[in-house]
Amino acid sequence: MGMILFLLLFIFFLSSYQLVLQTYEYRSAFAELEKLKIQKQELSSKTNILMEEVKFISNQISLRKYATESLGMIMPNDQRIYLPRGNRR
Repeated sequence: MGMILFLLLFIFFLSSYQLVLQTYEYRSAFAELEKLKIQKQELSSKTNILMEEVKFISNQISLRKYATESLGMIMPNDQRIYLPRGNRR
């Protein structure tokens, strides 16, 4: 009878220990998942910002290309900049 009781208590202890380990692993995995979700949101936000910057820069480049090639405009240098006397600061 004592051996059966010992065996039952031992099995109970092992199953309780396994339950504690599984709960710990679940909570650790859940915390890691939440951290990764936050990181994904931050990276998505940064990606959207970078895409907007790329669109802006590509628009500026295409405008400059159109102005120089189609309209014959040139980029001013220091000698070509003219400021009327009334607008000087």
